[in-house]
Amino acid sequence: MKGPYQVIFTARARGDLLAVRRWLHQPGSGLKARLRSARITRAIVELQFTPFRWPEHDVSGVRERPIEGHRILYRIDDGGRTISIIRVFGPFQDRSHV
Repeated sequence: MKGPYQVIFTARARGDLLAVRRWLHQPGSGLKARLRSARITRAIVELQFTPFRWPEHDVSGVRERPIEGHRILYRIDDGGRTISIIRVFGPFQDRSHV
């Protein structure tokens, strides 16, 4: 059996994830928001073990992992054993710019 995939982030995905974390960790957000943030992070980590589990997005070659109302869009390079996180969209956020 081959080992886990390596997870890498595009610059836009890093910015998306930072914005999500800022929103969920703002003063007064509470435990529920912090747990949501932790579940989003855990979902990204889990992709390295089960990248093919989630369905393809409207864009060819892109997969979509729903979690806590957010959408993690990613590509799999099976030969290189990498997962590229392309974007992390929040609930009701325009997803037309992948």
